[in-house]
Amino acid sequence: MERTLDLILAGRAGIDLNTTALNCSFAEIPSFTKSVGGSPANIAQGTARLGLKTGFVGKVAKDGMGEYILQKFSELGIDTAGIRVDQTGARNCIALTEILSAESSGAYRSSSDAFHHGTYLYREGTADLLITPDEIDENYIADARAVLISGTALSVQPSRDAMFQLMEYAKKHGTAVILDIDYRPFGWNSREETARCYTKAIEQTDVVIGNREEFDAVEYLSMPDNHDNGRSADVLLEQGVKLVIVKDGPRGSWGYVKNRPVEQCGVIPTESVKTFGSGDAYAAGLLYGLLNDCGLKYAMQLGTACASVALTSISCADGIPDFDEAEKVRKKYFERAEDAVE
Repeated sequence: MERTLDLILAGRAGIDLNTTALNCSFAEIPSFTKSVGGSPANIAQGTARLGLKTGFVGKVAKDGMGEYILQKFSELGIDTAGIRVDQTGARNCIALTEILSAESSGAYRSSSDAFHHGTYLYREGTADLLITPDEIDENYIADARAVLISGTALSVQPSRDAMFQLMEYAKKHGTAVILDIDYRPFGWNSREETARCYTKAIEQTDVVIGNREEFDAVEYLSMPDNHDNGRSADVLLEQGVKLVIVKDGPRGSWGYVKNRPVEQCGVIPTESVKTFGSGDAYAAGLLYGLLNDCGLKYAMQLGTACASVALTSISCADGIPDFDEAEKVRKKYFERAEDAVE
């Protein structure tokens, strides 16, 4: 069936305020630049820039920030028909960043251990978490080849029920469901609740993407002592998931499909300016490759190339490359590495 959209992203679209200075604590940052942020919004901007016909489901504030998100998406060609505007006065999620060094940009503690440094995320009661099941358009979901749900959208109500409604529509109409675990501990009431919710979501999922720590959260009740990527994947594949992607930092990523050899992809050595945002860039490249039927190996390599480029930029979404740049990086590293082996 011909579908209008290749991919719909669902969940958080907020505002990132990015430091303009490296190796600089928050107190010393002279200014910030703005961009649209939030994991699914980052991935959406990446897939649109790469060339996928991309849409978005979410809710934004009825203010200048909400207008900016819709404007930025439209400029990139992202379909905004699935985005609702909040009428309660709720604000968008905001993230502010400081980068003291590439190694410490994710989570750093000073020598006195008195202050935390890294990303400052303001998320409680934000507009994106107020989307309701009746605001999910069944026809919109039916008109896409795939949907990606960000796990943080499952953390509270009514967003949680809205995401399950979205998955129900997707399964009804043969739209592939992708779950980006995107686990943020502070957004959940307990690890038990987290594990139960993710387990329920995975029952309706075709592709699961996450890092090692996120899989640990999913398995908190079922396999609390497991830290083996292969075992995590095998359990999900037996439950009906078609593809499991495990990202494991500097060790690279692994792709698991039932009854097929595991696909492993190493990282590209990169002079990084930060550590955050690379996972969203990876997902954008991965999904471009998968939805263009380029094969799992190629998709993982393109995702890795996108992640490498993104790590050299202060911004998350704006650092994700277009296809030509990503493909150039992919070829330069992976095809050269294959030639060297031969």
